[in-house]
Amino acid sequence: MSYKLDLKDKKLLYELDLNSRQSLSELGRKVGLSKNSVNYRISNLRKEGIIKRFHSVIDTGKLGYIGFRLYLNLQNTTPEKEAEIIDFLVGKEIVTWVASIEGNYDVGALILTKSIKRVNELWKELLAKYTNYIDKKLLTIMTRVSYFSRAYLLNLKSNIYECVPISEPEEEGSRNELDKTDKEILKILAPNSRTPIVDIAAKIGISAKTVISRIKNLEESKIIIGYKTVFDLEKIGYQYYKLHFKLQNVNREEDSKLRAYVKSHPNIIYDDEVLGGDNIEIEVQVKDASELRELIGDIKEKFGKRIRDYEIMHFLREYKYLFLPVKI
Repeated sequence: MSYKLDLKDKKLLYELDLNSRQSLSELGRKVGLSKNSVNYRISNLRKEGIIKRFHSVIDTGKLGYIGFRLYLNLQNTTPEKEAEIIDFLVGKEIVTWVASIEGNYDVGALILTKSIKRVNELWKELLAKYTNYIDKKLLTIMTRVSYFSRAYLLNLKSNIYECVPISEPEEEGSRNELDKTDKEILKILAPNSRTPIVDIAAKIGISAKTVISRIKNLEESKIIIGYKTVFDLEKIGYQYYKLHFKLQNVNREEDSKLRAYVKSHPNIIYDDEVLGGDNIEIEVQVKDASELRELIGDIKEKFGKRIRDYEIMHFLREYKYLFLPVKI
């Protein structure tokens, strides 16, 4: 059952999605509410479970991490065995996201690690335990993931914001090396971007002035690239889908037009560039299947001559969602 949001709630959610570290005063000026009213509404939205958490967006490539995407199609399983496989993935520290899927695959996962060896160890253990229950598997490398604003919250015609949480890993020696203090700040800010400066300082044992300076340096070096918000989509009346498009007659000009369309569409939240995946892989949030069909129809109308085939996956439930590898 979805929660009835008024216009002020939607504006507040949109601003928190653009930058969840904005102060109550800043949010109040943009939304048209007093500081106390903003605080009350945020508290209520969190109480209702609409706002699940505030998080910092970290470009993991800047830290030397490689992103791997894993899909599994299961066979001969009971609900208990499926839960066991999901729990296996959730329990691995290099796995940062796990979800159940409806479509050509049943389970999806994101792996972040600096070591191919660790991925191989996970892969071998997964197959040793569950090979008889896996009908089809796909492991690919995420080369770039673009994360857009949720313009649909305000019925805007296009997105105005983009950040890149997964990029090609920078080689050792060319990337910024973090010291212990930087790592501790990231560990605190990654799962809760609204943590006050004084609280961060107290937890780490440094001055507030040092915390401010360190965060500024992390932003300027593009390690922290944004501050976003995780919503319970079902409670605001939306569903989460993944679309894969196989293209033909690919050329640079047409590809640029399609990428521009993806970047601007208000319901497209992620653009995933994948080594070993399909030409275009996007993640969308829509009210229902009818709105999804409208989006697909619009893409086919504008780019149909280039689309050879496509598939739809419905993300049903997320079981794990980390914003930073456990060990950095």
